[in-house]
Amino acid sequence: MSNSLRGTLIRSLLVVVTPLWLVASVLLALHARHEINELYDGQQQTFAQQLYSTLPMLAARQQGLPPEQKQESDHQAVAAWDASGQRLLVDSEGLDLDYRADGSGFHSLQHDGENWRVYYLSGPDGTVAVAQELDERWEALSGLLLTQSLLWLVLLPVALGAVWWAVAHSLRPLAVLRGALQQRQADDPTPLERDVPREIQPLIDGMNSLIDRVADTLQRERQFTASAAHELRSPLAALRVQAELLTLLDEPAARNAAAGKVMQGVDRASHLVDQLLALSRLEQQHDLPRQPLDWAQIAEHACQQVADYAAQRGSHIVPQLSGEPLAAGEATLLTLLLRNLLDNALRYSPPGSHIVLEVGPQQIRVLDNGPGIAAEYLAQVGQRFFRPPGQGQSGSGLGLSIVRRIAELHGLRLSWHNRSEGGLEVCLQPDSH
Repeated sequence: MSNSLRGTLIRSLLVVVTPLWLVASVLLALHARHEINELYDGQQQTFAQQLYSTLPMLAARQQGLPPEQKQESDHQAVAAWDASGQRLLVDSEGLDLDYRADGSGFHSLQHDGENWRVYYLSGPDGTVAVAQELDERWEALSGLLLTQSLLWLVLLPVALGAVWWAVAHSLRPLAVLRGALQQRQADDPTPLERDVPREIQPLIDGMNSLIDRVADTLQRERQFTASAAHELRSPLAALRVQAELLTLLDEPAARNAAAGKVMQGVDRASHLVDQLLALSRLEQQHDLPRQPLDWAQIAEHACQQVADYAAQRGSHIVPQLSGEPLAAGEATLLTLLLRNLLDNALRYSPPGSHIVLEVGPQQIRVLDNGPGIAAEYLAQVGQRFFRPPGQGQSGSGLGLSIVRRIAELHGLRLSWHNRSEGGLEVCLQPDSH
């Protein structure tokens, strides 16, 4: 089940922003409470100072009279006392404010289940008290937080819509890229444009690399298929001719000779198919299981596989082991590599030749004493189906291609050159790149 990138981004923003908003709301509430307390405390102190300034007038007016009753004021209460502690003023709510002549400051008071904050101001003329119900402060704070919450809830859909549009606009290059890929031919090697946001450029680079490899692979496969069809056409046509000849011949000797040629043609076609299948499998491999290698055993197996052919030609293979060029690899493929090199050396050397197989810590070499390769064809040797002109031996031209691919899979570099004393030297060395 695929997820929308835009939806994922929106959900991620909500997951990140919501806790941040909650933390910010808590910090805002703490700060607002502090500011509201400072504001109301300042108002109480100001009111108390104004009331204190009226004490002489209240004391003169209230000589022998009961305390003056102040008009009711919601959530507030006041009281005033002269220097002797006689009450001069009380509010009409009847809040019982105690007389305190021990200095100025704030005190807490609970009356009828309500919490009050009281400020006392004392001086030579007497004492005043200004009380305020704390619920009024909490109402102001809750109103502020409610306004902030409602604003968040109203702006949230707008913000999410804006983010959705911005993400969609930012992802437009991906839609353009998708359209370009849908219209592209599989073998089109043209790289994609890199005029995209910086975050998408690595993706474009990776896709361009993949496009180049796919186009190169398809091109090589077309060439491989065309060459394979051409190479198979000749032995199959020869087989058909020999098969038709068998139906026309009556003499046993002639029929046997034609049958022998048919068998040779079948062997050649079978060998070519085997080589094609081996190369096809190798081209599809990009990594190998690495196992410890026994090079003495690998060389022995490779020599055994070409021993019958060497005996037919009266040639000898001389293995020389002085070390191990690779500690780990795929033994079966390396045996195939050595077998192909030895088969080529036997095939293109005169009968009775000595073929040397050297396996050392720095390189693998196969040396023969054949005619070598003409200088103008050295660069083409190893290409699929290429065989230098004038060859008297049958072959598919795939042996060195298989060797090269196995060498690449093992990190080896394949090279060859004509020996000064005659013959060809094929060398495998660890690739330094």
